[in-house]
Amino acid sequence: MSNSSASTGNVVVIDSGLSSAWNTGRLVYQHDFYGNDNDVMVANANTHGALVTAEILENAPDVGIIALKVMPDDGSGASEANIEKALQWVVANADAYNITAVNLSLGGGAQTTAATTTISDELAALAAKRVLTVAAAGNSGDGGATQTVSSYAADVNQICVSASTGDGAFPSWAQRSPSLTDVCADGTDVRITNLSGVTYTANGSSFAAPAVTAAVAKAQQAWVEQTGTRLTQSEFLDLARSTGKAMGTAGYFELDTDALLAKIAQSAPVTTAQSATTITVNASGAPAGGVNAHFKLLVDGKTVGQATVDPAAKDYSFTTNLTADQAHKVQVQYDNDGSVNGQDRNLFVNKVTINGAAHSPTAANVTYDKGALDGKDVVKGQSSMWWGGTLVVDAPAKDFPAQTAPANTAITVNASGAAAGGVNAHFNLLVDGKAIGGATVGTAAKDFTFATNLTADQAHKVQVQYDNDAVVNGQDRSLFVNKVTINGHAVAPTASNVTYDKGALDGKDVVKGQAGLWWNGTLVVDADKSWFPSAGTGAVASALSAGHSAAQSADGQDTVWQHLVAQGLEAAPSHGDHATSFYDVVPPVDAYAHAAALLEHHPDPLHPLDAV
Repeated sequence: MSNSSASTGNVVVIDSGLSSAWNTGRLVYQHDFYGNDNDVMVANANTHGALVTAEILENAPDVGIIALKVMPDDGSGASEANIEKALQWVVANADAYNITAVNLSLGGGAQTTAATTTISDELAALAAKRVLTVAAAGNSGDGGATQTVSSYAADVNQICVSASTGDGAFPSWAQRSPSLTDVCADGTDVRITNLSGVTYTANGSSFAAPAVTAAVAKAQQAWVEQTGTRLTQSEFLDLARSTGKAMGTAGYFELDTDALLAKIAQSAPVTTAQSATTITVNASGAPAGGVNAHFKLLVDGKTVGQATVDPAAKDYSFTTNLTADQAHKVQVQYDNDGSVNGQDRNLFVNKVTINGAAHSPTAANVTYDKGALDGKDVVKGQSSMWWGGTLVVDAPAKDFPAQTAPANTAITVNASGAAAGGVNAHFNLLVDGKAIGGATVGTAAKDFTFATNLTADQAHKVQVQYDNDAVVNGQDRSLFVNKVTINGHAVAPTASNVTYDKGALDGKDVVKGQAGLWWNGTLVVDADKSWFPSAGTGAVASALSAGHSAAQSADGQDTVWQHLVAQGLEAAPSHGDHATSFYDVVPPVDAYAHAAALLEHHPDPLHPLDAV
C-alpha cells in the first residue's frame, strides 16, 4: 500500500480491526498486532474499530486511514503489550506516513490524577513529533459522583475526550474530570451509516473521541497551510477551548470544529520567540500506606509533567518550550496528601532549577498556595508541603532566554536491565550535563524516546547515566544499553565516539564504551554537529519526567495494568469501550456477543443491551 499522504494527512486507528460492511476510506497501511499478520479485516460486520473508523471518515473524509488491530477477532479485549507495539510502530513511522493523529477508543481503569502507563514514553514521543493522540475518557461514570477517566486518557501527552450529550450536558455514564478532561464531544446517539445505507446510532466515549480525532486532522492541515508546521497538543487545545461551547457543568466545554477551523482561517499565527526550557525539581517525600508522594509540574497553569517521589532526595527533570523573554509561573503541585495508620504522607521540595537558575522554596519569589490552585490560602514558600497544594515560583523573564537556531532533537535509548531486590535499573538522559528525562528499564529490551531542543549546528554530548547500581541477596542490578539513536543516527555503545565514565560524571575512570553498565556511571556519545541541523521552527519538546516507563512481571511476561495493581487500583484488561457503549440500529442487528457478559461490570443505564 502507498504511504502517500491525503490532503489532511493520515490517521491511525488502534482498535479491533475493520469490516467490509463499513467505509474504510483510503487504507494506507494495516497490521494485526494480535494475530501478527497484515490483515485487519474481521468477520464481525459491526466490529468496534470499523464503526470508529467510519465515524472519523464521516467527519474528515479526506484523511488516509492506518488500521492497527490489537484485539482478537471478537474484539474481546486488548493487552497493553499489543497496544504498546502498535504505538511503537506509529512512533517509528510517523514521519514516513505523514501521521497527524492517533485514535484510542479504548477503556480501562479509573484515574483521579494524571497517570503513567507502559505506553507513556510512546505518547511522549508522539507529542514531541506533533502527532496528537486522542483517547476516550471511558463509560464507567456514576453521574459525576466521582471524577475519573480511563488510565490511558489520564496521560498528559494525549487529548482526553469525555462524552457529552451534544447540548451542554453529560450522560450519566460518562467518565469525566475537570482536571483531566481536555475536551468534550457528543457521544450519545451518534449516527453512522454503513456501505449498505443502514444507519446506526452509537453511544459512548468511543464515539466522542473520533469527532475530536477528525478535528485534529483538519486543524493540522489548516495550520500547516498557514505556518508550514503542525500544532502542538497545547496549541490545539487552546484553539479548541477558545472556540468551544461552554457546558452546563463549570470547567468543561464541547468541541465546535467549524468554529475552530474558522478561527485558524481568520488569523495567521504570530510567531513568538521560544525558550527551550529545562525545569528540575529536587524533592523527596514521606510515604503513607506504602504510597509515595506525587506531584505535577505546571507552567502558567498548564501541566508539563509529573513524578512520584522517593524518600531520598532526587532530581526530577522536565523539558518544554515556553515564550521567551517573558516571566512564567512554575508550579509544583502536590496532589496526594494523606494520612494512613498514623503515617503522614508529605512532599519536600528542596530546590527548583529553571534553565540553570536555582530557586529555593523559601526565596522571596516563591509562595505556597494551599489546597486548590486558586490564589486563596497563599503563604510564603516553604520546603515542607504538609497539605495538598502548589509551590509557585514567580520566575523572571531572564530565566527564559530566547533560543537561537532551535533544533528539534529526538533521542532514543534502546536498553534493558537486570533487576535486584525487585527494583529495575534506572537511567537519566542528559545532554551536555543537563537532565532531559529518565526511565526505569525492564528486563526486555525496549526503546525509550526523549525530545528536546538543542543549539543547531553544534556538537553535543549525549549521556546515559545509570544511577541505581546495587547487589541485593546475590542479585546484581545492571543496565544494558544496546543502541542510542540521535535524530536518526544510530550509535552502538562500542562505537569509537562512545566512552563510559564510571562513577561520577567527572572525566575520571573513563574507559571505552560498552553495552553492560555494571557500575553506576555514564555512557557518553560525542555526537557530531551534523546530527543537529537547523530546524527552522522548533517543535515543543514533550514533558518527560524521571518516572517509571514500563511494567514487567518477574518472569518477563507482560502484565496488563500491573502498574495500577501496585497502586491498589482495580486490575482489568484494556478493551474497546463498546462493552458500555451499546449502539442501537435500524433495523436491529446482533450487538457484541461478549457485551452481555460485561454488562454488569460496565453498566450503561441509558442504553441497556437489548436481546435480539
